[in-house]
Amino acid sequence: MKKSILLLALAFSIVTLMSFDTKNEQRNSTENIKESDYCDGWEDGYCEGWKDVKGQYAVCPVAPVCPVPEVGKDGYKGGYNRGFKAGMKAAKKN
Repeated sequence: MKKSILLLALAFSIVTLMSFDTKNEQRNSTENIKESDYCDGWEDGYCEGWKDVKGQYAVCPVAPVCPVPEVGKDGYKGGYNRGFKAGMKAAKKN
C-alpha cells in the first residue's frame, strides 16, 4: 500500500514538472522580439515613405498591420524598408 502511494506521488510529481516547458516560453519571447522590431520598423518606414511623397510636415496616417516578414529580412531595417515602399505607394494613390 505504501509503495503504491509513493509510486503514485512520484508519477504525479513527474507529470507536474513536465507541464512546465521553459524552452517553449523562451522561443516565443524571441519570436515576439523579432516580430516587434520588424513591426516597429514597418510603422516608422511607412510614415517616412508617406512624408517622402506628401512633404516633410505631412501627418502620417495609421500604418496598416505589418505583413509577415520576408525570409532574412525580419529585423527593424527589413520592416522599415518594406514599410517605406508601402507608404510611398499609398501616398501616391491619394
